[in-house]
Amino acid sequence: MYPKLVALDTDWTLFWGWLNVNEWGKGPGAYVPTEDNIEKRNYWEIQDRTNHSRACGMFADVPKIIQDILKNGAKLAIVSRNTSKAMCDRALWHWTIQDHHGKDKRVIELVKFDEVYDADKTTHFRRIKGWTNFDYSDMILYDDEAINNTVEMMLGVTFQVSRDQKGLTWDNYQEGLDVWRRTKAIHSPWRGTALNSYPKRKLIGFSGMDMGTIQQLEAGGRRTDRKEAARWGFAMYVADEPRVAIWFNQWIKTYFPGVATAVCAIYARDGDIWDRMNKIWVPDSRNDLKQNRTSDFMLGWSEEDRNRQVRQWGVKRPYVLFSRHPNMGGTFPVAGRFNELVIYPQVQENLILAVRMSDNELRSASNVYYEGKIREWNITIPQETRNDFAINRENIG
Repeated sequence: MYPKLVALDTDWTLFWGWLNVNEWGKGPGAYVPTEDNIEKRNYWEIQDRTNHSRACGMFADVPKIIQDILKNGAKLAIVSRNTSKAMCDRALWHWTIQDHHGKDKRVIELVKFDEVYDADKTTHFRRIKGWTNFDYSDMILYDDEAINNTVEMMLGVTFQVSRDQKGLTWDNYQEGLDVWRRTKAIHSPWRGTALNSYPKRKLIGFSGMDMGTIQQLEAGGRRTDRKEAARWGFAMYVADEPRVAIWFNQWIKTYFPGVATAVCAIYARDGDIWDRMNKIWVPDSRNDLKQNRTSDFMLGWSEEDRNRQVRQWGVKRPYVLFSRHPNMGGTFPVAGRFNELVIYPQVQENLILAVRMSDNELRSASNVYYEGKIREWNITIPQETRNDFAINRENIG
């Protein structure tokens, strides 16, 4: 199983260095246009013919990766916010690799979608979808900038970050494919909002939500609201205790006047898939893993850093996250810390069913009690989380 489209970023993903039209071709005897000043230094590197200290180089594993993409029958896309498409195209013209038939080809000749322009990358992928009619779930993006993980949150394109200016390596490439395959493995077909359409459904909690989010979920989609990044990222926040969901439903109305809301019962469409999918219970004390809201740049990296730590705890994407939330005080209906379940957009669209609840249904609803589901649901609890429970004198796990 392989994606239908694989997209690569340019600077620091496909090659090291920067192709900046304002810096290249500024030496003596420079040609116009600027891209005419790019020349090949050797197989791997290109340089500025007017200033040889300015150069870029294709990362070592890129030829092998592109061969593999083509061998698997996928379309190759270049998706970049570089402001000089002409510079990028010329660089890809200079670099040559052997295609999956063993023939030498210029990289630019192998690219089916050459999307290089300064726009949010969701724009690039919407255009590609318009041309191909591929589902976003059949696409993957490799990129060195975490800010571009919006393509996963908003659209469902699998996003794999390349860290620390090491470029796209074979291991990183394979890791991205593994994430894509695991995401496919949790897919349960959307059959509408009727409960009886899902004979293997499983109740997993309750959530008070704004009507815009509910309508997206009721269409088999995902929450795409990015106005506010809550503690653990852009996600659905679900409670095991229905009274907590009712309280937060009212909280939304209080702090966002005029917003219509409802409390929904949250189900996994297929309980067997839910039980075996990846889950982590994180310590609330790890504030470094929560969203950094100081900028979009930091938001992106806080999400990737959390994913990296969760992976170090043995849990790989896609996953859902459990935590203990500090008590909200005042009229909050339960004492002490309470449980929250964080469901990220990839899981929402592939597995989740939200059903609005009536007042009578809410009055009769029972606590799902996440502490009692640890074994049944295969929730991973790191020692650091157990220590957090102990510090707070909570007998969990």
